[in-house]
Amino acid sequence: MAAINSRSKNRHEGERGAILLVVLWVVLALSMLAVSFSATIRTEVDAARYLVEQKQAYYMARAGMEYALFEVLKSQALTGGQPMGPGLPPGGGMPPVLSGNISLNLTGGGADVRVTDESGKINVNAAPDFIIFNLLIMVGMSEGEAAEVTDSILDWVDVDEMPRPFGAESDFYMMNQAPYRAKNGPMTVPEELLLVKGITPEVFYGRKGLSRDGDPVEYYGLKKYLTTYTTGAAININSAPVPVLASLPGLDYATAMSIDQMRMEAPFTNLVELEQGIAGISGESSSFLGVIRSSVYTLDCTGRLDNSDVVSRIRAVVQIDASSPKGYRILYWNESESEL
Repeated sequence: MAAINSRSKNRHEGERGAILLVVLWVVLALSMLAVSFSATIRTEVDAARYLVEQKQAYYMARAGMEYALFEVLKSQALTGGQPMGPGLPPGGGMPPVLSGNISLNLTGGGADVRVTDESGKINVNAAPDFIIFNLLIMVGMSEGEAAEVTDSILDWVDVDEMPRPFGAESDFYMMNQAPYRAKNGPMTVPEELLLVKGITPEVFYGRKGLSRDGDPVEYYGLKKYLTTYTTGAAININSAPVPVLASLPGLDYATAMSIDQMRMEAPFTNLVELEQGIAGISGESSSFLGVIRSSVYTLDCTGRLDNSDVVSRIRAVVQIDASSPKGYRILYWNESESEL
């Protein structure tokens, strides 16, 4: 009888052990499900919060755009038709900005806008080949690279299919993996340069590096120097970047820096001031320059939120137009983060 009781007791203990093991496995499985469910919920919450913050940052950027447009329109009105340029000191009755940076601070965030005067850039559809070549040298290309890109740009905008010595027409582009034909006409937007032989995203958007002396320097970045939105070949002396000035015939980098210093002290009101201020400047150089009251501006806006890394970027090109109901027309609008 004692043996029977012992076997019965062992069987019950074995059953209890098996049940405990099953319970432990069930608890483990439920714990894993809970952890997985918690991670999923956390991911969903983070995604939802990101979408909310992204939308908030977007409307911060939109607000910044509207504010920047208001400032540009106000500056245009304050000039009363007088030419303006960058480097103007605040106050003194002068408009606060026509080229420069604008910040808008709002509850929970704000926006930062960089305003660029397009009239200070080289019109790629109208510029002579030697100015384009000089600019490419100025921004870091070798002579061979500059010759190839110059010829390729001219082949892209001319009306024929006869390639220049270092250029390319449709026959070249049709051999690409994604074939296309040369435009054979004026470029509509500067981004078309990315389709031209020899112009990579690095050349168009620019890259950062170090000079021989170890100083930070930015190479290329043709989007900062070339435009398609202005008319004619005249370049605004008050807003042209130094590399653009240095690419003009008869000017070098040192002279361009001197011009930049002069206009920082006070914008030019006519080209006579240039000829009087820079000894020996040639008439050929000044023939490509003008004192222009620009009507076309690029606005690069970044919407930001307090206590968040989420930002939203908008890039627009606008033309001041008194005949428009809003006082301006939008020539270009881009909300694609990857292309800004």
